[in-house]
Amino acid sequence: MSSYDKAKGLFDAFKSGFEATPCDLDKCEQQLAQVKVQVLTGALSSKAAGPDAAKEQLLARDTLELACFLSIRRRDISGFERHVAQLKMYASGGSSGLEPSANQHPIQGLYLLHLLAADRIGEFHTELELIQFDDHENKYIKQPILLERFLMEGNYVKILEAQKEVPDANCSFFMERLLETVRQKVGASLERSYDHLPAEHAAKMLIVSDIAALQEFVVKENERKAAEETDDPMADMTPSLTRRAPMGLVKWEVKDGKLFFVKSSLKRMEIPALDVMTNTIGYATDLERIV
Repeated sequence: MSSYDKAKGLFDAFKSGFEATPCDLDKCEQQLAQVKVQVLTGALSSKAAGPDAAKEQLLARDTLELACFLSIRRRDISGFERHVAQLKMYASGGSSGLEPSANQHPIQGLYLLHLLAADRIGEFHTELELIQFDDHENKYIKQPILLERFLMEGNYVKILEAQKEVPDANCSFFMERLLETVRQKVGASLERSYDHLPAEHAAKMLIVSDIAALQEFVVKENERKAAEETDDPMADMTPSLTRRAPMGLVKWEVKDGKLFFVKSSLKRMEIPALDVMTNTIGYATDLERIV
């Protein structure tokens, strides 16, 4: 049996397991590891030559595409990013001369959605520049573009409506993360504008279903903010949609039917000029990435 035939057999078993109902994700992860060893190393690397070279390139691309979808099912963000990066050499056929894959646009759209949900706007625009302009009308690419526009406009109702019109079931995971990013952005505005407000109004503005869901979000938000507060002080603190210049910890608390924003008396930055400078640097960095 040739190396290609062995790799193809492993891939077919992996694909069958992935498409099975129910799908054993742990078993699929083990099968993927076996396929990758055979396909992406040694004789079946991207530099392979010989009578099976074209088939080997195609098999490598199919493996990485399926690996992207498996990572989404497993909610493995780092794995998804890694597989997308490896897949880029095959995105448009590359030097192998392969025809574009049917999964190319769906995966590109999912990656754009991931960057948007992660609040990596500069990288979003950089990635978008690498996609042919004519492809921007493709339904998988068009949706992230529209969502980015809604996000910049603060049109959160449209983002909420877009959850019902996802072009692919795999989008749901990233849409959940995008909605969480929206909540954090709204929360950042609320805590700067109010000392407290009615819990029902806060729940509506933060797009949560009821007071219980608001309480759950408050707990998560306090944990997230506390984690940021204890981060390495040398880490990147340039502001973005959800990461602001450090202004001291603001603790959220729900009691007596209201949401309170308890501001810390100790602030990490007291000089307004430094706040302005930090924001300016952050915006300039994102602008440089976009241009």
